[in-house]
Amino acid sequence: MRYLLFILCGGLLFSCSDSFINHKLDFEKKGVCSDQPRTVKMLSNINGERYLFPVCMDEDFNGKGYTVERKGDSILVNFPKTTGKKQVSFDLVLDIDAKPRYGHIVLDGTDVTVVPYYR
Repeated sequence: MRYLLFILCGGLLFSCSDSFINHKLDFEKKGVCSDQPRTVKMLSNINGERYLFPVCMDEDFNGKGYTVERKGDSILVNFPKTTGKKQVSFDLVLDIDAKPRYGHIVLDGTDVTVVPYYR
């Protein structure tokens, strides 16, 4: 009976969820939007992943108004675009640290498969 109580308490303790998504965005306005294919560079370290990529957004983008959310095994990142507003190109640096690990990230419509680095 004592062992059953110990196993039950241990199971409850380890079943607690501590999932999170931390993100930070740095951006630099570049100029006119182009139709060139968008490349996404990814750097991994112990604090998560860093994504470097260009995106066309509203000219008055101030680093707010973008969304980061988890959907199953994916993280979805969307940036504001208003019809009728002038669109300009921005170079973005997005740092994402999430638990549990994710297998895909969708950066404003571009699906990127995340392959963690193993030594």
